[in-house]
Amino acid sequence: MTGTPLTDAVQAYRKSTLARLHVPAHGGGPGNPALDTLIPGLCTWDVTEQPELDDLSHPQGPIAKAQGAAATLYGAKAAHYLTGGATQGVQAAVLASLLHGGALLAARDSHRSLLGAALLADADVVLAAPDRDPLFDVSLGLSPQTVERAFAENPDIAAVLVPYPTYLGIATDLGGIVRVAHEHGALTIADAAHGAHFGWHPQLPTAPLAEGADLVIAGMHKSGGSLTQTALLLEGDGAADRHEEVNLALRLIGTSSPSYLLMVSLEQAVRVALEDSERLLAPALAAAREIRSAARVLTKRPQDPLRIALQFEGPAAAEEFCRSLALEGVRAEYLEEGLALFIVPFGTPPPLAPLARAAIDLARPAPAALQPPTQAVQRIALGRALRARRVRRRLADAEGCVAADVVSVVPPGIPALWPGEGITRQALEGVSRALEQGRRVMGIDQEWLWVVAE
Repeated sequence: MTGTPLTDAVQAYRKSTLARLHVPAHGGGPGNPALDTLIPGLCTWDVTEQPELDDLSHPQGPIAKAQGAAATLYGAKAAHYLTGGATQGVQAAVLASLLHGGALLAARDSHRSLLGAALLADADVVLAAPDRDPLFDVSLGLSPQTVERAFAENPDIAAVLVPYPTYLGIATDLGGIVRVAHEHGALTIADAAHGAHFGWHPQLPTAPLAEGADLVIAGMHKSGGSLTQTALLLEGDGAADRHEEVNLALRLIGTSSPSYLLMVSLEQAVRVALEDSERLLAPALAAAREIRSAARVLTKRPQDPLRIALQFEGPAAAEEFCRSLALEGVRAEYLEEGLALFIVPFGTPPPLAPLARAAIDLARPAPAALQPPTQAVQRIALGRALRARRVRRRLADAEGCVAADVVSVVPPGIPALWPGEGITRQALEGVSRALEQGRRVMGIDQEWLWVVAE
């Protein structure tokens, strides 16, 4: 046994099987020669449930052992493989937390993935405005004080969803939020879609389970080294009585045909993290440290040093900066308004000299003019808004209407408008700017969007 029971089982199956007379239809390669030619041998790893390969919906063999290794890595009571990305994990965690009723508290800038779970649970969502950094005007996530105020106004909150970290890598005061939530008998769900590696090196922020989170979604493909669309759902001590609800939620929203190729990549990423995470992270952390400049977004909160956020005097300067880097083969993760985000992958980093050279000459931007939040705490009935009769409105004519669908710029998938939310001029201006910049905006069709019919 090499410590990778699932990989070993799939490898043994590949070697011992002469004819695959079962799905998938490519039959291990012969059914789709074009795919097999594109990536030789890939199809042989793409298998389905067989007795010796276990079943993710009721794992008892190699998948169960592989998930046990993931639980060991994070110090979790249980770990669940996800082949539907962190989105699947957020939805399962939210649904499991709300199966017995109650509302969900989330930051206004949470990921849109919570939408489906709240709809399935028929739960209201309480959206609270996140704190903002006074110099850089970036989100710091929810504060314990805001969470306390939300409970005072909505005592039926059953779970709090906390992005940890934010998209820019800023670690929210998760421990403080956990204490407030537990005082009110609520669970805390840490959406660590971008923080799967937290706790793997002393220079990184604390892992969410160590902060006391009850359920954690670790986005392994984003920051853990596995293939795209893989993640883990981790159960902490406080979720001991929700184990069956988590299993039920995963069966309800997960596929009955999970990719073994993706699961094998998860197992390999966990193995590497268990054996060598600090050594692999060291060169990446050193490379990122070289690039950090006075223009980097800095806050008093702990941050992921592998995320380099640069601010500029305006959108044109940011776009030109990224365009010139793209000509040298360096691509940014994210570009919005006057901010660009670069993520350094761990392991031996790619050539970063062009970014380092360009960042040296950047000047610190002037302090931002903070815009006060339009509403500190807002309760919206997502289900009623999504089920209501709706009509289409042009962006220019939608101010004052109630949104009937989620509108979000991708990446990062944070909604500009939530279903059931009043549409403000400020939100419409933000969406219009994103469209003018050629960015992908979900929920908009040729400058038309859905609103609740009057």
